[in-house]
Amino acid sequence: MTRSNTPRFSLRQIFFLAALFFITIPCWPQWEKKTPPPPPPKILPPGITLTDITAKLHLTLPAIEHPQNAQTLLKQITPSEYSLEFARNVLIPAIGGSVAAADLDGSGYSDLYVVVPGGSNHFFHNLHNGAFADVTSKAGLAGTGSDLSATFGDYDHSGHASLFVAGLDGVRVYHNNGDGTFTDVTEKAGIKKTPGELATSALLFDAEGNGGLDLLITTYTDLNAPPSKPSFLFPNNFASANSHLYHNQGDGTFREISADSGLNENPGRTHIALAADFTHSGHVDLLMLRDNKPPVLFRNTGNAKFEDATWKAGEDDWKYAYLDGQLADFDHDGKVDLALWSTIGNQVLMNQGDGKLEQAETFPIVFAANRAFGFHGITADLKGDGYDDMLMADNNGDWHYIANNHGQFGLAQVTLYSGASGKTQGAKSPFPELASLTPVRLQKSGKITLIGVRTDGRIITLEVRKAPIKATHTSPAR
Repeated sequence: MTRSNTPRFSLRQIFFLAALFFITIPCWPQWEKKTPPPPPPKILPPGITLTDITAKLHLTLPAIEHPQNAQTLLKQITPSEYSLEFARNVLIPAIGGSVAAADLDGSGYSDLYVVVPGGSNHFFHNLHNGAFADVTSKAGLAGTGSDLSATFGDYDHSGHASLFVAGLDGVRVYHNNGDGTFTDVTEKAGIKKTPGELATSALLFDAEGNGGLDLLITTYTDLNAPPSKPSFLFPNNFASANSHLYHNQGDGTFREISADSGLNENPGRTHIALAADFTHSGHVDLLMLRDNKPPVLFRNTGNAKFEDATWKAGEDDWKYAYLDGQLADFDHDGKVDLALWSTIGNQVLMNQGDGKLEQAETFPIVFAANRAFGFHGITADLKGDGYDDMLMADNNGDWHYIANNHGQFGLAQVTLYSGASGKTQGAKSPFPELASLTPVRLQKSGKITLIGVRTDGRIITLEVRKAPIKATHTSPAR
């Protein structure tokens, strides 16, 4: 018979253990219920302050006598009142102007060309002392009164950047004579003028990889061909148009190659084109942004031949008709990314390096400005850390600053200060209503300055400063 190893207790021992248990219960420590400590403070990205320094730089411009605005474009137009002169005097000024900047004398200081549709353009020379002088008359650059944008570029290897101005009837070329004056050489350069055609921008890029600057003229519509309707709206009811690509022949002249380039396969009302090697093929591609169609990405197959590669880049990325866009390498991986603005939604597309673009996961939602023209957004290194941030406007006219932390995005505060009275306040948005805003380094080694054209044709210059980092505490859940 096997003896069990299970311990046996007498009845006396059981009673003793039970008594000991009940005696020691009051001696157990009583844990006090405490409120959990607050979470560590959440560090917000540093914001920025914008200070109006327009008067300080001597960049004031007279207001347009009869300014137009976005409300002008909401009015129905009848065929009896419409004409090319009506478009010149009413519609084009409502689109608004822009600013082009370039270091024309190699001094490290940028000069400025301000385009004012409905008024006179202005050329400002940088005096290298924190101020500018208006030298428009001497330079011969007053423009036509129907211009929309401009860009500088040394297309003839003269050592001096000439000026290309886009607007009604196409693009005009003003050759830099090297002595502070410019000469209109449009016809001599081989650029065709098309009466009524509205050019929105001139893009200089090397389409063929031969070191020369070719010219793309983005075209919006033909104002000589209004809609055949009892009444119509601009721009909603106006037709698409083909843009124009010109080959630089190396002798100071251009030759149009639009028909052979493949760019006429998908016309639209084009606002702007962006040039970059999106597909890492060694050739410069083109992204065309139109307001009546989604963007089209033209892949450069070599020798200025282009094919539509939009859907290959990611079919989910082209949701809207984008009005504006800018290039940036947001995460410093050596690949060109995109910031895009539309009337419905804004987004950042990160380049994956294989011809694909994907939406940035951390990009915050900012409601878009629902208008065909005017300031929508910019990219620039606003906080001075080498990474491009974003500043954009919403439909209420408020501005939103999106800080870029090594490719991760977050909303931060932006505050506007007027030059004389301190912080701008009021029931309406404190931010000015702008046709455009351009980031410029007025000195080569200086900080970014924002130069804008108001809807009334006046100029505004904003100095950017980084605000202190703020910490906020979150209340614990109850």
